[in-house]
Amino acid sequence: MLTTRKTFLPFALPSISEDAIEEVANVLRSGWVTSGPKVKQFEMEFADFVGAPIAIAVNSATAGLHLALESIGLTEKDAVITSAVTFTATTEVICYFKAEPILTDVDPINHLLTPETLLATIERECTWNGSELITKKSGKVVRAIMPVHLAGYTCDMERILTIAKKYRLYVIEDAAHAFPAVHKDKMIGNWGDFTVFSFYATKGITTGEGGMITMKDSSRADHIRKMRLHGINRDAFNRPGWYYEVVEAGYKYNLSDIQAALGIVQLKESHAFWERRTQIAKRYNETFSKIKGLKLPNEDLLGIHSWHLYRVEIDPEKAFVGRDTLAEELKERNIGSSLHFIPIFEHPYYKKKFQFDRNLFPNANTMYARTLSLPLFAGMTKQDEQDVIDAVLDIFQVK
Repeated sequence: MLTTRKTFLPFALPSISEDAIEEVANVLRSGWVTSGPKVKQFEMEFADFVGAPIAIAVNSATAGLHLALESIGLTEKDAVITSAVTFTATTEVICYFKAEPILTDVDPINHLLTPETLLATIERECTWNGSELITKKSGKVVRAIMPVHLAGYTCDMERILTIAKKYRLYVIEDAAHAFPAVHKDKMIGNWGDFTVFSFYATKGITTGEGGMITMKDSSRADHIRKMRLHGINRDAFNRPGWYYEVVEAGYKYNLSDIQAALGIVQLKESHAFWERRTQIAKRYNETFSKIKGLKLPNEDLLGIHSWHLYRVEIDPEKAFVGRDTLAEELKERNIGSSLHFIPIFEHPYYKKKFQFDRNLFPNANTMYARTLSLPLFAGMTKQDEQDVIDAVLDIFQVK
C-alpha cells in the first residue's frame, strides 16, 4: 500500500546547529570574513583530529586534488591511475594538466579500487622500464595513484602504498566520503602523500563548500599554500604591510573565515553526527536483511566505516523490482535517493576524449545498473528513518 510523506525527504541534508550559526555570526561581526584566524584555527584543529602533521584548507575538494597534482609537477606528458567509480572531480583535475586518466575496475562488493584491480590495470595498460611506469598506448609516464574511498568504506591503503613504492608513484587519496573513517590503526588523512577531504553540503561535516588537504611534506605544503592564493608569497592575514610578491601563477582556492567558523563547530559535533549515521545504517541493515535480492553495505573490515552513504545493490533476478523502479517508487512516496556514481567511462566527455572500453570494467558496469543510495544523514528523525524503512519494505512487498 503506497503511503506518501507530507514533505520530501532528501537523500542527504546538512546538520547546522545554533552553535554553528552563532560562530558564523561572530565572524560576520568581527569584520574579518576572508581567510584569516578562523582558517588557521580550523586547519590546526582538523590536523589534530585526524592525527595529520599538516592540514591546508581550500575552497573545495576539487581544488585540493588539483593542488596536490600541481605540487608533484604533473604535465601533459603524464598519466594518473584512479577508479572508474568516482565523481568527475577525481578525473577532471587530471585533465586540467592535459594528462591522461587511467581507470581501474572496482571490486564487486564495495566498488573500490583495490590492490588487485590496480595491479590488473598496470599489467594491462602499462610497461615498467626499470625506472618509470609507461602507458602502452600513449607513452605517458604514470606519476600517481588516486584511490577513492567510497561511501565511507576505505581502500586497502597499506597494500596500495606497497605497489606505489614499487613503481615510484605518488598516492593522492580522494577522501571526500571518508571523514571520519579509520583504516586499520590510523584515521584516513595519514596514509598517502596527500589526502583530500570534502566539506560539501552533503558530507560528514560541511562548510557549505570547502575542502582540506592533509600531508606530511612541509616543503610541498608551503608551495600549496602559495598556489591556493594566486601564488602570493604571504597571505593577507600574515602580511606585515602592503608589500607582497607573486612568485607563481597560482589559483583562487582559499577558504574563508566564514566557512572555517562553520567547520570548527562541525568538527566538534562530528562524532555525534557519525554516531547517528551509524545507528541508522545498522537499523537499515537489520531490517533490510530479510529482502531477497538486496545486497547491503558491509561494515569496514579493515577499519571504521564513516557511513557517508548507504548504498544498496538490487539483483533483478532475485528481487521484485529493479534499481530504477525502486528510485521511482521512493520518489512517489516523497523520499529521495541518488546514484554514486555513474562510472567515468559512461560520461560523454570521457568517452569521446579517451575512448574507454567499457568491457574492461565489468564490476563497475554491474554497480551502475544496480545500486542506489538511500537517505542517510545525522539530522534524520526517527520518523524519517521509519518512513524509509516502511517504504522500502512496501516496495519489495516484505511484511
